[in-house]
Amino acid sequence: MERVRLYPTRRQVEALERMLDVCCELYNALLEERREAYRRRGVRISAKQQYAEITALRSPIHRLDGRLAAVYRECEDAVLHRLELAFQAFFRRVKHGEVPGYPRYKSRRRWDTLEFPHGDRALVFDAEQCEVRVPGVGSVRLRKGRRVLPYGRAMVVRGAGRWYALFECEREAQPLPPTGKVVGLDRGIAAFVASSDGALYDHARIERRQASAVRRKQRAIARCKRRSVRQRRRYRDLARAKDRQRWSRRDWHHQLSRAFVNAYDGIALERLAVKNLLRSARGTVEQPGRNVAAKSGLNRSIADAGWSQFANMLVSKAEEAARTVVFVDPKYSSQECSCCGHVASENRRSQPAFLCVVCEHAENADVNAAKVILKRAELRPAARGLAVADSDDPRSALAPGRTRLTQQVVA
Repeated sequence: MERVRLYPTRRQVEALERMLDVCCELYNALLEERREAYRRRGVRISAKQQYAEITALRSPIHRLDGRLAAVYRECEDAVLHRLELAFQAFFRRVKHGEVPGYPRYKSRRRWDTLEFPHGDRALVFDAEQCEVRVPGVGSVRLRKGRRVLPYGRAMVVRGAGRWYALFECEREAQPLPPTGKVVGLDRGIAAFVASSDGALYDHARIERRQASAVRRKQRAIARCKRRSVRQRRRYRDLARAKDRQRWSRRDWHHQLSRAFVNAYDGIALERLAVKNLLRSARGTVEQPGRNVAAKSGLNRSIADAGWSQFANMLVSKAEEAARTVVFVDPKYSSQECSCCGHVASENRRSQPAFLCVVCEHAENADVNAAKVILKRAELRPAARGLAVADSDDPRSALAPGRTRLTQQVVA
């Protein structure tokens, strides 16, 4: 995704916010229709039926104060597609015995995206005039010198009081020259990444470093009168502080992933189920959890590290550079000796120390785990192509038009 900052005028901001409000109301209305139809008559309404209803509501006879017809039609189709994906995910979770999570109504404050599935037809990007033409809004100014590759899907996004255009671009692979080196990477808490070469890369600890600024803004919100102009401004300040955290973390991940892709022909990682690792230890009233505070702190550290985002960036950059990324089974990688292969919990004397009870191989535990990961991947130097598992790949039906990656699970 190419991200471009927009500079709309006050009237253009009002037009964009009206379109967001209409899309939010449409989503809630479509959800309510499905919900009530099933509750009262036991009938499931399909996306095809609701698509026809949207067409009828846009006609001059049934026009709702002109608001629905004022929104670009593909934006409304994207709203319906978003609801359909939410129901598909709900039924999938029910089928697999997970917590169902029925689709919920959306608040206007949390609806921040106008999606254009065929953005190349809807948004006209003019680098010479430094503007992008948005249907129903007009030509919106952007920063001079920004250019975008040919794009398909596009979005206009509101974030922390600012506006951005996101363009989904197809990039041609630009193979890097072979380096003849491969590496295994172990993601952790004490060190963000440990490589099989023996290098340790510390955490950026973005959230911890900027926590005091966030707390100050949260306290300022608590002192404001509810729903006042000042409170809205304080909420915007807090959102920008959170935005800085997010983009600082992304910048760190971009730098580190680029360094690994440039330096190695093949990269091996653990196939981590990060969502499961972030589960709470609180338990229930009947069976309360243990060490809840410690587990909460661990969860915050994992979330602050951004393991999945880092892995996704590695995969994306490897695709462009024709490098290889392999995800392996992480089972017992922290207890297995990289020299003799003996697996025992006694090998881990402490968090940083690894000492094999059979061959007496001693090494940093994270570096040893990285070597085990590399051994399981069976990577060869100067390999070509891409082998990945689907655990860290976010590209799915949520991103129409994106092709899924070639998948190969290495045990």
